Amino acid sequence: MRESLTALLLVFLASPVLADPPAGFEDTVYVSSELSSATGMAWAPDGSGRLFITLKNGQVRVVRLENGAIATQPGKPTQPVTQLFATEPAVTASECGLIGIAFDPNYVLNRYVYFFVTVSASEQRIVRYTDTGSTGTARTELVRGLPTRGANHNGGGIGFGPDGKLYWSIGDLGNGTGVNADLTSLAAKVGRANLDGTPANDNPFYDGVGPNNEYVWARGLRNPFSLTFQPATGLLWSNTVGDNYEQVFVIRKGDHGGYNNYENNQPAGFLSPVVKYRTNGTDSHPIAPRGAVRAGGVATFTTTRHHGFRKGEKLTLDGVHDDEGVLDPSFKGSFYVSRVVSDTVFEVPLPGPDVTRSGGSATTQALGGSITGGTFYDATLFPPEYRGNFIFGDFNSGQLTRVRLAGDNSVEAVDAWGSGYVSAVDVALGPDGALYSMSHTGGTLRRITPQATGQKLVVSGLNVRVFEGGQAAFTVRLAQAPTADVTVRVARTEGDMDLTVVGEDSLTFTPTNWSVPRAVVLAAATDADSSSDSATFTVSSSGLGSEAVTATTIDSNGARLVLSTTTLSVPEGSRGTFTVALSQRPTSSVIVTVARTAGDTDLVATSGASVTFTPANWSVPQTVTLAAEQDADSEDGTATFTVAAPGLDARAVTVTEGDDEPLAPLITSSPETSAVVGVPYRYEVEVRARPAATFSLLSSVPGMAIDAATGVMTWTPSAPGTVEVAVQVANGVTPDARQDFLLTVKEDAPPRAVLTRPTEGERVSGTTAEFFGDCVDEVGCTRALFYVDGVLAYTDVRSDNPFFFGGEPSRWDTTGLTPGRHVVRFVVEDTAGQTGEAEVAVCVGEGPCDPVVPDGGVEAGGCSCGVAPVGSLAWLGLALLALRRRREGARAP
Repeated sequence: MRESLTALLLVFLASPVLADPPAGFEDTVYVSSELSSATGMAWAPDGSGRLFITLKNGQVRVVRLENGAIATQPGKPTQPVTQLFATEPAVTASECGLIGIAFDPNYVLNRYVYFFVTVSASEQRIVRYTDTGSTGTARTELVRGLPTRGANHNGGGIGFGPDGKLYWSIGDLGNGTGVNADLTSLAAKVGRANLDGTPANDNPFYDGVGPNNEYVWARGLRNPFSLTFQPATGLLWSNTVGDNYEQVFVIRKGDHGGYNNYENNQPAGFLSPVVKYRTNGTDSHPIAPRGAVRAGGVATFTTTRHHGFRKGEKLTLDGVHDDEGVLDPSFKGSFYVSRVVSDTVFEVPLPGPDVTRSGGSATTQALGGSITGGTFYDATLFPPEYRGNFIFGDFNSGQLTRVRLAGDNSVEAVDAWGSGYVSAVDVALGPDGALYSMSHTGGTLRRITPQATGQKLVVSGLNVRVFEGGQAAFTVRLAQAPTADVTVRVARTEGDMDLTVVGEDSLTFTPTNWSVPRAVVLAAATDADSSSDSATFTVSSSGLGSEAVTATTIDSNGARLVLSTTTLSVPEGSRGTFTVALSQRPTSSVIVTVARTAGDTDLVATSGASVTFTPANWSVPQTVTLAAEQDADSEDGTATFTVAAPGLDARAVTVTEGDDEPLAPLITSSPETSAVVGVPYRYEVEVRARPAATFSLLSSVPGMAIDAATGVMTWTPSAPGTVEVAVQVANGVTPDARQDFLLTVKEDAPPRAVLTRPTEGERVSGTTAEFFGDCVDEVGCTRALFYVDGVLAYTDVRSDNPFFFGGEPSRWDTTGLTPGRHVVRFVVEDTAGQTGEAEVAVCVGEGPCDPVVPDGGVEAGGCSCGVAPVGSLAWLGLALLALRRRREGARAP
């Protein structure tokens, strides 16, 4: 078993670094250092030919199509022109950063662009910008408080569903947060909100003021890195990075993916993946005796154990034989699973005579180990058999995988497609009908097109969703240059008349502009019903085959409650107000109620507890008045008031009573009781007091000071030892508050080196081996030195962890090392120049190594270099954390 795992690892480490497009296709490669550390991309859905690319460091850069090709620098045909759209403040540790992008379903009119960003080590947010055509303005924070640990498994998928709602996905934060039955955390979940960022009241676990997080749409997901809505059906597909399996889920309301109890073995009642593959490997399952039965051109196989296969999965069958042990070649080859009968029985189409055979095995494809972004091919440039296909990338293997769907939308076939798309993080369909792949490392953007197409209409966006009262676009161009002008017409040929073409419905393409995508804009009128409308628009030109575009409306008739504020402070014995209105005209009267649902009973609604909106006054804000009654205590009370109406999303207002009784100072903070020589120490004393208090030091420590108004204490210790500190807080109300503590000062200790990869005895090979680790220090580290057999091979200079050989994951080239045992050393250095180190022995190549003594002792045969269990390559939180141990829960995106 160890030898087979080693062989598999070597296959992945030896994966090609140059892209190998699938047969019949070709790549155009664009490279820019300004696009390095990309995390995702999306084309502006207005036909303008602008591709927005998100970078880990918070930048959003735009490249554009000009004359049917990516605009490049003068004299540099492979270097794209990039423009900075916005810079979002972002934390970039591990897999953090700017990690998601989506366009508003009504972008053609409102120009809204949304981003998913890690803003601190404990919070992620969804923010919105208005696109001016060159830069982003009017930054608005829509959803705050999304969880993170400032590490990995942050998710980052974001998009808009056919219901017009905002969806996003977050992983388990790398430590199992929010998994299984947990409904209080948004970790390991898909969330759903209204366009204003408020939770939708028809979310499956919405319980008003109960314990559930109101945003939860689906749960039990390890790291749902990306999400994509299928254009034809509106179904939500999520690419979820796994521990043992990479999984693609089709997620519906309330679904549970089973993590971390299940992964590709979900029982009834849980959501199973429609596509899966073994993380960094394959599965091979033995066929039972007389377990291969062919009848009527279909072979039914029974395995000796749970197989975990999925419909459409590609298997290699080998070793099947008759009762005399003679191999039957008709059972040998690659086949797609046509039906999963049970955990141990599956079927494949297999022509030939009806027979019963035994033995052999069924082995899955090796597709990679860290699934990333994907897209549906919803255009006509590719051959017809590609329409509706789902194509996704894998960060570890650089593999693009193609998923073909059957007429019932089930998976029909899963195939390895293009290879060598190194560190692929996203795949997107362009307005020109081409497919684009973006790499995280190297700033590489690839355009994938068929080598030969013949003349035809190229339509991109065969399924369009139009917000009611809004507009949306699809694009049209020609596949090749015509000999004369070509006129293309667009007309509604069936369906609801509320959907119409706005502007040009006749387009002329010439021998010079044939490759430039032209936008066709559709509009949806507002109607009184609450159901979606649809229509078919036919794109046609004389002598060419016509194409059909299906347009469906996103109904927007549901009104929402609009509040002037969601937080309010009311002085004791006084009153405070807020207002409520509706977001749009209702069809009949709506009664809105305001009631205290939790908290201090001294806070009451004195007017506006029930207000009525009609089709005439729906937009006129109505005032709600709250009172804070006098009480005998000196505490600030708080209460939650819920604003609700039948069929609408409830809104919560948090109200604080501002007590007016004098309050003696009470210190509520705890100091840090250790400091380091030469490093500034800071402690902010927090206090509750009425009136405001002043701060002073009762102790006499040379150089130590405290701000009398803010309570911020500062000091830079000059020598080790222990000092006594006493703080006094006074406001004229007795008694004063005092805080005494001992502050221990120590010399700056040397840093500690934590070598993550390689591990002791690990077998390494190829040009993309892993060599990285962390520096643990009280003050901070400045660099790491990487030694191989005592020779300094690389120095990584940075201020944050982790430190990588080559400056980023998968950059250790071992091809120059002789096969056998080698010693690697990881040395870290702190700001004071002190060092720490860690050292391990590894095996290079497949041959024997000198004896290595790991924790478990010497392995017989002279080589203890096994394969450390690895999970999915953590692509460094988008800067990639690289192959981590599966048990540590690491992964890639």
